[in-house]
Amino acid sequence: MSPGSTLGSFFSQWTGLWTGLPRTSRLNINTRRPPTQRSAWPRPSISSSGSFSRILRPTNRHSPTIRVKYPIAPDRSQLPLWDKQVKYTADGKIHERYTCNRKLTVAAISVRCTYFPVDYQGNPLTSIELSLPMAVFGNNYCMIDDLEAAIAQANALLALDSRLPQVDLGEGTLIRLDPCYNHQVGPLLVPDYINAIGQLEYPHRRTKLHRNEGAEFRAKHVTTKFYDKERETRNKQAAGILRQETSLLEPKTIANLLGLKNPTLRDVTPERIAMILNLDLAYLKMFGRPIADRDTALAALTEKHGPLAGLYYFGFLEAKLIKSKRQLATQAKLHPRTLDRRIKAIVDAGIAPTLTETTEPLPPLEIRLSRSLQGSLLSQSPH
Repeated sequence: MSPGSTLGSFFSQWTGLWTGLPRTSRLNINTRRPPTQRSAWPRPSISSSGSFSRILRPTNRHSPTIRVKYPIAPDRSQLPLWDKQVKYTADGKIHERYTCNRKLTVAAISVRCTYFPVDYQGNPLTSIELSLPMAVFGNNYCMIDDLEAAIAQANALLALDSRLPQVDLGEGTLIRLDPCYNHQVGPLLVPDYINAIGQLEYPHRRTKLHRNEGAEFRAKHVTTKFYDKERETRNKQAAGILRQETSLLEPKTIANLLGLKNPTLRDVTPERIAMILNLDLAYLKMFGRPIADRDTALAALTEKHGPLAGLYYFGFLEAKLIKSKRQLATQAKLHPRTLDRRIKAIVDAGIAPTLTETTEPLPPLEIRLSRSLQGSLLSQSPH
């Protein structure tokens, strides 16, 4: 089956879910840009420093794997032990919030609990964040084969701390989900993939490339990342892993993607995870397509479009790697849609619209559906 026909199948299955999002939710997902990059062609930001490792380094506050919520309040004996924050609004209203950040010494995992006595609907709300792989393996690079067993083990660990709510993590409503997958490409190829992927564009997202370390495509409530898992974890056991990960931070988005009003962790299936991750590859125009080197790119383009047009598209591909779409449109005096048609012509030749810096093409990234994929959403988020 050709990449185009397979992509058509993916989009046909997901169009209803994606377009079914509330308009405000779709805008939140797709349109955020910093004040200096409000154009339709955000220029990838490139850094040769080690800053991506610092961004990816897990912290207790910013690295939950899952976040679930419950319409409950902590026990009366627990709440006095939590930290209380009070906020006064301009109209005189008082908003209270309680937090409890715990480090479970048994498994060396961090748990963050937040309690609002009154949420936006006037009900109590308690949320819990933690990393299931840390609870099961003590690391965040292994993927979980048995989701139900992982939930049970995490529940048992939570029960050991008297300050934490005694709940079933599998029954809480998901308000954060991090689908991800370990592409085992080998230690030598991880930087090449990252540098090539960092030259791609994801519609309505800002691109950030840190050479040899990671590339991310960021919007307000969703971020897709590709990064060196060994470098992030500093663990040799993660050597050769190119981690693909998408952080979904909007509950309505999660609900629509899973096709349920109030999805729980037990509602997540490997098929849904694979679909989400493949959709990201499709938006990057990588699904089913290799990343060509210069020789194979020129050969593919001339075979598809002929020698003259092939050379033209090859030159355009080279220019695209060093110039933003805004710069290309301005200097060549072309409409942005004309540039999009040029990119489509490159993709029609069966290659991704980027180039590897090596002398050999990089194979397509594939999401191999298996039991272990069920744990792919459970890896600890790196930001």
